[in-house]
Amino acid sequence: MLRFCTLIVLAFASIGGHANASDACVLQLNKLVDDWNAIAVPGGSAAGQARPQSPDHGHSASEVWYMRSQLRLALRLCHEDNDHEAYLRMDVVRAWLKLPEVRHPADHRNRFDAEPRPPN
Repeated sequence: MLRFCTLIVLAFASIGGHANASDACVLQLNKLVDDWNAIAVPGGSAAGQARPQSPDHGHSASEVWYMRSQLRLALRLCHEDNDHEAYLRMDVVRAWLKLPEVRHPADHRNRFDAEPRPPN
């Protein structure tokens, strides 16, 4: 299953015509999938191919399913040029895998500062 997820990410990454921001988004997603594979999250590519799991990463099947759905959603958001939301989804997976945070691009910060805030 992990190989399948990796292949899906790589297949979508190879589709041309995306802006540089989306390319950077997909690149970050590919790095995250590589980290996922290196940690050996449960779920081999076929039944009976379970890999040794890191003792720090004992996760239930429902957690793994949910995080895979976050990766798929992040990929879709990258291709929809909604990089900020995609990075947030990737942050959820990074936190779950106990990986260090990745700095968001500068244009992701202060997105709402242009709008006046209502007084308290």
